[in-house]
Amino acid sequence: MLIDSKRPFYWISGMLILTLMGIVFYFEYQKIADKNSITIFTGGGPVKILAEFAKTQEELEKRLMGRFSLDKNSGLLFIFPDEINRSFWMKNTLIPLDIIFISSKGRVNEMTTLSPCQETEICQPYNSKTSAQYVLGINAGSAGKWKIIEGDIVELPKM
Repeated sequence: MLIDSKRPFYWISGMLILTLMGIVFYFEYQKIADKNSITIFTGGGPVKILAEFAKTQEELEKRLMGRFSLDKNSGLLFIFPDEINRSFWMKNTLIPLDIIFISSKGRVNEMTTLSPCQETEICQPYNSKTSAQYVLGINAGSAGKWKIIEGDIVELPKM
């Protein structure tokens, strides 16, 4: 009876290749995740938020309208070309949000919590008291839970 001595070699080689491919895919995923993450350095430690971006006029206008939820530890970053006082309203936004106004230098300038406003209501805009180039929308209550305060440093991804 002959025993195929190459069979264990092929099996071990196959497992090694699969493991290496898994490691490569993991690190590539981490690059993508880091590219889409925002870190806010708070007194309680760093907070990492997975962000969607709104840069185009259409994305800025649509915002979070019509969405029923926002994942935990995630948000929407509005990117504007200039740093001025901003105005936000919650028309057709179905979830309450904490809105964080961020300066061009990456500092939290101001925060507020906004409630949903349905199409049938008159929606009042919120006008920021300070100028901001970036605005981050996260689930209402998250800013307090994560101990985010004015003056915290925000590390934005390279865009």
